[in-house]
Parts: sequence; C-alpha cells; structure tokens
Amino acid sequence: MDLPLRRNTRPDIDQEVPFSFEELFFSRTDLKGIIRSGNSVFQRISMYSWDELINRAHSIIRHPDMPRAVFWLLWDTIKKGEPIGAYVKNKAKDGRYYWVFAIVTPIEGGYLSVRLKPSSALFPIVDREYKSLAAATSRQSKISPEDAAAILLDRLAQLGFKSYGAFMSTALSKEMAARNERLGRAPDGMIACFDEIVTAADALLRQAGDIFAAYEKNEYVPLNLRVQVTRLGQSAATIGVISNNYDLIAGEIRSNMSRFMASAQQVHKTINDGLFLLCTAKVQQEVAEFFRTEASSGRQSHEQEMLYLEQQQNAYQQKAVDGLRAITAQAERFHQDCTEMKRLAASLEVTRVMGKMESSRLRVAKTDLDELIDDLEVFQTSVADGLREIDQMNHNIRHNAQRLLNIMDDRV
Repeated sequence: MDLPLRRNTRPDIDQEVPFSFEELFFSRTDLKGIIRSGNSVFQRISMYSWDELINRAHSIIRHPDMPRAVFWLLWDTIKKGEPIGAYVKNKAKDGRYYWVFAIVTPIEGGYLSVRLKPSSALFPIVDREYKSLAAATSRQSKISPEDAAAILLDRLAQLGFKSYGAFMSTALSKEMAARNERLGRAPDGMIACFDEIVTAADALLRQAGDIFAAYEKNEYVPLNLRVQVTRLGQSAATIGVISNNYDLIAGEIRSNMSRFMASAQQVHKTINDGLFLLCTAKVQQEVAEFFRTEASSGRQSHEQEMLYLEQQQNAYQQKAVDGLRAITAQAERFHQDCTEMKRLAASLEVTRVMGKMESSRLRVAKTDLDELIDDLEVFQTSVADGLREIDQMNHNIRHNAQRLLNIMDDRV
C-alpha cells in the first residue's frame, strides 16, 4: 500500500518574517550582550519563546548574511558610551529573516536597542553593499573585523558619506520620513528643518574644501614671484616688496587653513550628531508609547522596562537639546574663523592690485610675472567668493538650529 506523501511544512528561509510599520520593538541586554528583556513584538518576530530568549546572547538572532564589519563598528561605538544606528538583517528561529534599522544606546548596566522597519530608498542600496562586503571579506578569511570595518567606511565615503556618523544620521532621518509616509502621517517638520541644516553643512564642507584646494594650487606663488624678481633685476624691486608682503599673508593663510578646515569638519560632525540624537529621541518616545499599550508578558517587569524606556527618552531629548546648542556654538566659532579668513583675503586683494599696477609700470611684454599676478587674482576671487557663500550657509545653519532649539526647549 502506498503511503501518503508528507507535506513539507519547513518554511522557505529566503522569505521575510512579516511585521507592520506601526510596530516598534526593543530589547535590553547587559554589557556582554546577554538579553535581559524586550517587548512582545521582538519575541513574536524572533519566533523564540521568552524562556529561549532571556539570558541568551543577542547573537541568537544574528543572520549569517550580516557583515562582521557592522557588528565591529557597533560594539566599538557603544563600548565608548556612544549611541549608534545600523541596518541589521536578523534571523528568526525558523530560519527566515527580517530587516530592521536598529538604534543602540548605552544604559546603566547594559544597552537598549530600539528597532523600526526600514523602507527608504537608501535601504536597497545598503542591502546590496552588505552583500558585496560580506562576499569580499569571506574571500579573505584572515581579514580582521576592524579591517573589514575600514573597507565599509571607505565604501561609504565613495557613496558620499564623510563618516559613519554622517551615514547613520542620514539613514535614520530617511527611514523615519519613509515610515511616516507609509503610515499616512504628515512629514516631521523638525526633521525636515534639520535636513536643511545637514544640506547646508554638506555644501559648507565642500566649499571649504574648494578653498583649501585653491590654496594648495597657489601655495608656491610667493616662491615663483621671487624667481621672477631675480630674473627682472633691480627694476622689479617693488615687485620684490610686494612678493614679500604676499609671502607673509600666505603664511598667515597657511597657519589658519588647518584650523579653518578642522572647524568646518567639526560643524559638519556636530550637525550630523545632532540630527541622530533628535531622531533617536523621537523613536524612543514612540517606542515608550507603543510599549505602554502592550500587556505584560508575565516574564518580566513591565513597570521596570517602562522606566528604562522613559529614562532613555528623557535623556536623549536632553541630548538633542544639547546637540542643538553645540551646533550654534560651533557655527559661531566657525563664523569667527571665516571672519579671519576674509581679513586675509582682503589683504590678498590689496597685494594683488599693487602687483598688477607695478607689473604695468614695468612696461614689459607679457611675462610669467603677469601670469602669476593673474593666477593670484583667480585665487583671491575664489577665496572671497567661497567665503561669502560659506558665511551665508553658516548663518542659515545658526538660524535654523536656534529655531529648533527654541522648539525643543519648550518641550524639555
């Protein structure tokens, strides 16, 4: 007699565990990454029972497709007491997968991870990059996680992100905007305003880089001027004086340029940090509200976990306020650096005009000296124009940051 065929009930591991955009979930671990608690959404999606989750390493849900570099960056950051955000592909008990954007923050005695469902246009790009990175590092079995992280950071730079901090702040703001759209919510005005600040910071940093590149291109003008003075002899003595003046100004520019660039980079970093803190505070607030409506699992203290969430929510709201204050302060310092650079640019203009007048007085055919004076004009103009644009961007940054700060101050 033929036996009936047994239906294969094993799930397809290439399928995704479904959950909705409304659902937010969290888990709390100790300092070693051992799960101490979480909410019902986390337990349901992971498909483990609470008895299987509590006191187990959080790596129980780690998916083999995840690049080691991401976890190295995550642990390197949170061990320093700093928050981090990352796209993470997890594995449920039955082998299926689910993607989250996770925000991990240090708390007393451990870490809190809150997660949302990703859906922005950046998400598929990250999925593709993770696969590429995982494949590349698997071919180099001896590569360390730290070296793999360096590869990831280099790739992010190629994609236009100055740092991992810039990437995670952009990613989180985009995921929150995409989630709001999926849920039929109006765009978040505060995040939209912050996005304008970030756009201005990106442009500011590019413009500062252009000024630095123009400086490097003309770094040897004083030396070349001295060569021309020697070639022309005594008749070019005044040009020699002008050359010396330019040399002194160039030296001041050189000593200020490093501080100028470092200040621009700090403005950029402070703004991206501020955006991440603001978004984190908003997600944590919504997670707390979501968890407040959940029934207790009976396996953990609902009140205690609610307390952890509320403490983190309040802490990151204050961090967001502090971040906005840091932006306004850093932008003001950068404004002062720009003012000094504008003073030097004005001195360059005077020197250039004097050089042009003296070159005409010599009444010689167009020489390398004229070309040097022309190069100096191009450099001086690019610096002056660039600084004017930077000053306007910096003003907009300070204005918008102060506007957001006024809103946040009213809420904290």
